[in-house]
Amino acid sequence: PLPVLSSVNLFFVKMGQGQGIIVDMQIESVPFETVNRRVEEVYSKNMEIRKLDNTYRERIIEIFTICFDYKFDIDEDGPFFDDPSLWECVWGAFDGQTLIASYISYKQRVKIRNRAIECRYLDGVATLPEYRNMGIIKDIFMRDCADALDNGINIMMLDPFKHDYYRKLGFETALENLNLSFDYSLLSREMVENDLRIVSGMLFQKDSMKSLVEAALEKLWEESRYAEVKEISAYSQGIYREKDLLCAVALDDDDLPHGLILYSKKERKMNIRRFSFTDLQGFYALKKFLLNHRDQLSSFEIRRVPPDFPVELLLHSGWQAGKFAELKDFSSRMMRILSPVAVISELMNKKIPDRVIIEIEDRNLPQNNLSLSVGNGEVVTSTDRHGLSISISDLVPIVTGRISASRLWRMGKLGKGECGKLSWGITEVPLDVQILDSLFPRITTHNVH
Repeated sequence: PLPVLSSVNLFFVKMGQGQGIIVDMQIESVPFETVNRRVEEVYSKNMEIRKLDNTYRERIIEIFTICFDYKFDIDEDGPFFDDPSLWECVWGAFDGQTLIASYISYKQRVKIRNRAIECRYLDGVATLPEYRNMGIIKDIFMRDCADALDNGINIMMLDPFKHDYYRKLGFETALENLNLSFDYSLLSREMVENDLRIVSGMLFQKDSMKSLVEAALEKLWEESRYAEVKEISAYSQGIYREKDLLCAVALDDDDLPHGLILYSKKERKMNIRRFSFTDLQGFYALKKFLLNHRDQLSSFEIRRVPPDFPVELLLHSGWQAGKFAELKDFSSRMMRILSPVAVISELMNKKIPDRVIIEIEDRNLPQNNLSLSVGNGEVVTSTDRHGLSISISDLVPIVTGRISASRLWRMGKLGKGECGKLSWGITEVPLDVQILDSLFPRITTHNVH
């Protein structure tokens, strides 16, 4: 049950440059949610949302310090806040003249189904504790959606602090990611010999390593099957400001990269942020690099692993003498579709001649409540209201390939009202669901950043 407080009268008073509240307690009892609603109504009259420039740098740092486990470092964080590319995409909410919330929405290119798509990535979303639960971030988000659509952006992405919160805004987990941890003793010594060599070193203020990493990342962007990204410089240059971050790049005789790992070491453990390769030569060269740490390290953790990572080529077994390898689901990258017609048109298999009707529900962007005919290389609006119903959030893993339409149908998240009535046993998948599967086949997805 909700806590019950005395009725509350709210009065605004000046408190420095901001606004404060005097609470006058009475005897009459009202639910706490009523108090919150009254506070929200008063604040909404004084709140303003607008884009910020770098004059708000120190205030945003202060908000981050209050809201997160964050400590400003002049070497690592200073260049981030000083980069002009950052300030093209920072929003803020004001109570009077006081900045009370921050919201970063920067442009990036992401590979989905091997197609490079422009999107916005949300970061630095923070509201001062005394202003939370008032819908401030949702208000900024709605403004940002309109701004993104005006600029031809049809997708938003983020890594959430809480998945359920962003599902209410239409986001859903879009890409897969696993976490692999293992003891050194589980590393396989089976190798395929090759002529690649490893160049390793620190990244902090090391231009020679930076050029190798940039070349490797560019090659991965061109050749990788996963969701590579290209970011604004404020973010892409961040790895070169981390004092503890190390790198190893596998090179051939022509100095062309075949793979890299980004890692740090602490207490005889190597924490690998990224383990990427373009071919098996690169994989085995990086594996040999791990094996060469026998006397210095006792364990490893690879924090970003795709579902099809060749674990069986890296480890000889999953356990030995009380030591275990652990592979955990660590998927976090969520996506929001702002314009379903544009996104479906971009990502569908245009070679499938069959059509299917889907009815989309979007509780935040009503213009997306559409009935669409999809197939034969096009997406058109339809007057048919007897198609497959799906929410805008559940559409996300279908278009990215993380989940098949058949699986969503079995879970009751796609269909014609069968939710709760479907057999979990042997059941024939309806033809229109099969067509949707062919339009958006299930693939291996993975966010490498």
